[in-house]
Amino acid sequence: MATSGFSGMGAVLVFDGVTIGEIESVDGGEVTVEFEEILTLDSTDYYADLILTALNSGQTTINCIFQPSNTTGNYAKLKAKAEAKTKGTLLLTYVNTAYFTGTAGIISLGFPSAPDAKGVQRFPATFKRAGKFTYVGT
Repeated sequence: MATSGFSGMGAVLVFDGVTIGEIESVDGGEVTVEFEEILTLDSTDYYADLILTALNSGQTTINCIFQPSNTTGNYAKLKAKAEAKTKGTLLLTYVNTAYFTGTAGIISLGFPSAPDAKGVQRFPATFKRAGKFTYVGT
């Protein structure tokens, strides 16, 4: 169960069915539209035109709270998924029960930081999103 103990305010990350736990922050990412620039032979001003093609769901970096006393904890679980090149369901549930979900793969996993003054360690995990993501909430 999530608490409000960290700045993530109780948001919980689950990846590929494995609970990673509370997080500190999410960069959110963005959806972009890929395009092709074209110049037709009948262009009279020589300005390029464009054709909008695929939607790209981008990537999201999530700063997780590390569990240093547990060698099989959240970092070890994500590291195993990254090394296996496993794509899975990313589910981020916010404290107000809103959630963000879809298919993703881990493309970067940072090393845990040194403990801060309160003994908290963190690590970043970057997920490349695949396909359409769903946000449900207020």
